[in-house]
Amino acid sequence: MNETSPIDGSTVLVTGATGFIGGHLADALLMRGCRVHCLVRETSNLEWLDTSRVILHTGDLHQPHTYRNCFAGVDYVFHCAGITRARNRHEYFHNNARACIPFYRSCVEQGEQIKGVVHVSSLAAVGPTPPEQKVDEDTPCQPLTYYGKSKLAGEEIALDYASELPMVILRPPVVYGEREVNFFTYLKAIRWGLAIKIGTGHRMLSLIYVKDLVDAMIQAAAAPDPERNVFFITDGDAYSWEDVAQTAMKALGVRARTLIIPVSLMGCAALLSEFFSKMANRTPLLDRQRMIDLRQSSWTASSDRFFNHYSFHPRFNLSQGLKQTCVWYKEQGWL
Repeated sequence: MNETSPIDGSTVLVTGATGFIGGHLADALLMRGCRVHCLVRETSNLEWLDTSRVILHTGDLHQPHTYRNCFAGVDYVFHCAGITRARNRHEYFHNNARACIPFYRSCVEQGEQIKGVVHVSSLAAVGPTPPEQKVDEDTPCQPLTYYGKSKLAGEEIALDYASELPMVILRPPVVYGEREVNFFTYLKAIRWGLAIKIGTGHRMLSLIYVKDLVDAMIQAAAAPDPERNVFFITDGDAYSWEDVAQTAMKALGVRARTLIIPVSLMGCAALLSEFFSKMANRTPLLDRQRMIDLRQSSWTASSDRFFNHYSFHPRFNLSQGLKQTCVWYKEQGWL
């Protein structure tokens, strides 16, 4: 656990606590002696929540009457709920944007003593960058996908309430760590001896280990600044997929050969995935929206503003973070 924080021992509310980021956040808050309230859906998978220690509330973000009792005595709010995959534009905006309106309205009406609110957005809300450049907080937002556009819309709603709530918006890039399933698929392929690469072009990305992101969220919530409340948060570096592959091989103790999958072939796979998912009435793992992201050459952001504003230093570089992640996957029998 990091140094002491005003959050230690406080009462907090976490939405999306059954998700990857929210679950790690709930764990970290419990370690700080917090009284942790978690707003979950009836269909939520509680596997990674310590249900003996958190206080569960079942509700729907779109129906404030189902969660009004969540705010009693709450000091800090972390809004992590949202979706990264959906069947259409409506689902993205319904969950990532429109749900914020009744939730933040309820925060204003019910949370009289709230000292800090953290809204988790995404680098996708701003969009990709030209090669060898990084976006920062002054970069105009030009999201490409339904996901990115819905996350930007969620930010705009959060900012609408920033005059009434001590709001901080964080924009992480790709987040990896224990329990994450999408990046795990990539690591599993390397464990099998294949370092998958989409296309032949040089592609760069920013990353952050989930425990560093959680530390940043806690630090931001404890000291919201109404004059500066939108930040990117990464581990401070930018990586090529070759860097990631080499670091993962070292963490796993294996050698893998590069398997280049043509972008055109991935496009065909996306169409097939959409077709069969529609027939089965489920959300596709790969679709044309995801292909828009995969075609970009650079998804990188600068965290200098957050680091300087909060005197924040990530505890994990890529090598350290992947090592811990892979150890956990092996212990759980995932690898």
